Amino acid sequence: MNREGDPGAQAAATVIIARDSSEGLQVLVIERAAGMGFAGGAIAFPGGKVDASDGASAAALAGFASLDPADAACRVAAAREAFEETGILLSAGPPVAEATRAQLRPESDSHRIGFADLLAKIGHVLSPAALKPFSRWMPPEGLHKRFDTRFYLATCPPGEAHQADGTEAVLARWALPSGLLAEADAGGISLLFPTRCHLARLAQFATVTALMADATAPAFVQPRIEPGESGPLLTIPEGIGYPCTSESLAAVRRQ
Repeated sequence: MNREGDPGAQAAATVIIARDSSEGLQVLVIERAAGMGFAGGAIAFPGGKVDASDGASAAALAGFASLDPADAACRVAAAREAFEETGILLSAGPPVAEATRAQLRPESDSHRIGFADLLAKIGHVLSPAALKPFSRWMPPEGLHKRFDTRFYLATCPPGEAHQADGTEAVLARWALPSGLLAEADAGGISLLFPTRCHLARLAQFATVTALMADATAPAFVQPRIEPGESGPLLTIPEGIGYPCTSESLAAVRRQ
């Protein structure tokens, strides 16, 4: 998955946090605030743009220095966004009081404290192994906003509970991937094409163990516009782990 970055796209990171339930594998999703400049009102995984402070040289980020710098920064950004938007810490360390979390989340979101400094303050360490590379998506040219987004998998740590920040994420909830797809098909929720494709892929796994054991190589995915019988289609290649590989361009939500 080593590809050159696109100067026209902003680096971003997304984390798919999974857990087991009596119904099967669940993932944590958020509803983005309607007024957001990108994907407002859509159901998505926690994530956002990589920030200049998402460096990986601090002691609280043990093992990150050996990674490719872009990958390291994206893993830090994914963990940071998970905390800011859902309140879940993917790091390891002592329990963190709710009052401390409530103080640190807006400080992190407003960049008053870097994530490495935040972790050091609460005595936590983030391991690269907590975020498993899953895919990297680069949208086609011509869109108003383009993000070079790396997707990571993470298991919800024991004792962590979600709470939407109420600003960027107005709702956070656990759901079956298949259930979210059914909601979208019924018109109840809005999904971007990459989210839909990832949910279809995640719906193939019954447990977190099975998902984490998936040997499919993380793919570099660049959707293309192709002709279809009923009009243009937005497509991705077959054979890279996604059962959903196309959607009518007219139906695609692109930002």
